[in-house]
Amino acid sequence: MDIKQIFADEFLERFMPEGVKAIKHQLSPVKIFDLRDIAPYIKSPTAPFLFGYNLLVFISEGHFTHQLGAKTYLVEAPAIFMSNYGSTSAIKSVDRSTKGYCVLVKESAMTSVFREQEILHIFNISPLLNLEVADYQRMQALFGILFQETHSELPFKDLVESILKTILLKIIKLSSATTTLSRREELVMQFKLLVHKNFKKHKQIGFYADQLAVSANYLNRCVLAVFKKSLKDVILEVTITHSKFLLQESTKSIAAISYELEFSDPSYFARAFKKIVGLSPTDYRKQLS
Repeated sequence: MDIKQIFADEFLERFMPEGVKAIKHQLSPVKIFDLRDIAPYIKSPTAPFLFGYNLLVFISEGHFTHQLGAKTYLVEAPAIFMSNYGSTSAIKSVDRSTKGYCVLVKESAMTSVFREQEILHIFNISPLLNLEVADYQRMQALFGILFQETHSELPFKDLVESILKTILLKIIKLSSATTTLSRREELVMQFKLLVHKNFKKHKQIGFYADQLAVSANYLNRCVLAVFKKSLKDVILEVTITHSKFLLQESTKSIAAISYELEFSDPSYFARAFKKIVGLSPTDYRKQLS
């Protein structure tokens, strides 16, 4: 069993089964839904999940509460909320009268549309952006055009990607986190992205240093300076975070899960889990029942 990720169709089946018929199936790597077709049917609160897309929500009316990692956000209109691939999410509550749009972007689409520096900025900005009236009106128009083109009989891929890029570059501009990243910060953000994508197969520092074309010592100094943690600690924390999904979703033994995550010793996995989570894997699983 792979790490549990929730994709669009599975999300609909698990968290809003009564509303599946209201959603038009989309094969595109960029999907957009009208929140009026989603909000009334979401069964909240949801269990934490790892969404297999980059998530972008534009809310024009209403509100919802969303947990991202350890932090919970109250998103009130007019606002934009973003969650990047690899983030832990949970929907706490949703106003059924919420209006706006929900956009799902596959990681492959992000890397084909945006330059690396732009992706790093998107990954680094605050998840919640509250909008002033003028900015809200511009965003509403852009999301409306994106929705119309995506749902047209013959969507024009280049236009869809162009509108999406315009929206995200506008978000970067409006965000308070638009300062230029230093070389060290840029390198650390690239490392973090790589870990989320490769942690299961690659836990060795050398792999990430090679991918980033720097020495392991230099990468470790950068990560220590930004995160106040070592490379090994960051890789281990990401792995343990994903192990929590397996403990929730799988009936496999803890030993089997530890081997699936390529820990050589289940007892080491248990010790690492308790150190980071504060509970043993067994106690964590009991807490979920």
